[in-house]
Amino acid sequence: MLSAKSYPDKMLAAFLEKEGGPLIVKEVRVPEPGPSEVLVKISAAPVNPSDLARLKNARHENDLTTFIPGLEGSGSVVAAGKGILPRFMMGRRVACSSAYNKSGTWAEYMVTKAGMCFPLSSSIDDEQGSMLLINPLTAIAFLEIIRKNRHKTIINNPAASALGRMIEHLAGENNIKVINIVRNQTQAEKLKSEGSIYVLDSSHPSFIGDLKILAGQLNAKILFDAICSSQLQYMIEVLPANSSVVIYGNMHGNQTGENQLPINPGSLIGNNICISGFFLANYVKGNSILKVGMNMLKAKRLMNSDLRIVIRNRFHLTKIQEAIDNSRKNMSAGKILLIP
Repeated sequence: MLSAKSYPDKMLAAFLEKEGGPLIVKEVRVPEPGPSEVLVKISAAPVNPSDLARLKNARHENDLTTFIPGLEGSGSVVAAGKGILPRFMMGRRVACSSAYNKSGTWAEYMVTKAGMCFPLSSSIDDEQGSMLLINPLTAIAFLEIIRKNRHKTIINNPAASALGRMIEHLAGENNIKVINIVRNQTQAEKLKSEGSIYVLDSSHPSFIGDLKILAGQLNAKILFDAICSSQLQYMIEVLPANSSVVIYGNMHGNQTGENQLPINPGSLIGNNICISGFFLANYVKGNSILKVGMNMLKAKRLMNSDLRIVIRNRFHLTKIQEAIDNSRKNMSAGKILLIP
């Protein structure tokens, strides 16, 4: 390790008490960075739908004794292992992502790979910086998928979320139309007031019929879906032939515990519909270091725009279960942040 120790021996961190929850906070030893690693003192960490999905999949008993959740956050690098990049990151304020199941951002300190930390400019504060990775990089990845397949119109569900607004922002910059799907009339009116042209309310009785008409008129052949409710089956049935469905979340299942999705095989076969999953970590693994760096610069520019993510509430780490419960109530109303 390349730095004099300037942090305590013990820290608070979140753990799953048992399979399925609840989350508790325990005092454990602060991890030490090895070669190519850094130790980050966490300033803020969001509760993302991907975090909630990850909690449900931490099923093995051995994982629960060491598993510290939290996929992204921000903080300051207070110790560095051997290597040029760790030395470069030392003392810097960074956006960071978890590299190991045993060391996540829902803790006072986190060890991660130096390559999973990105210096923050003075124009991005700790709270916005803590959300710099997952949403912006996902929106940028979606734009790459859209361009690669030459789509001129896309469908996004849900569209009222922070990620949804980023997707429409990037699409608009590239002359791509977006059919925004929201969950109630209030969200629909809000998006229209902000300038969205195509907005559909999934709670309206005519929703499926309206989607069929609009998708046909605009030749919308790709649907990004993070809800995974029973409506998805009927949405797929009204998509134009040769469409693609990209599933990038399971918000309905996270809230209700339902993980089975009914799909009519006939609609897939008859209309040549392709369904695939998207997980940002897997997508990033396929990119070169140069590509990852370029996308990070794009993410910073996106966060420096008017698309600051709305923060609904802040909770101290010791209130972790209250924060999780609060997040599940209304995921589109704004982010929940954990402040160690």
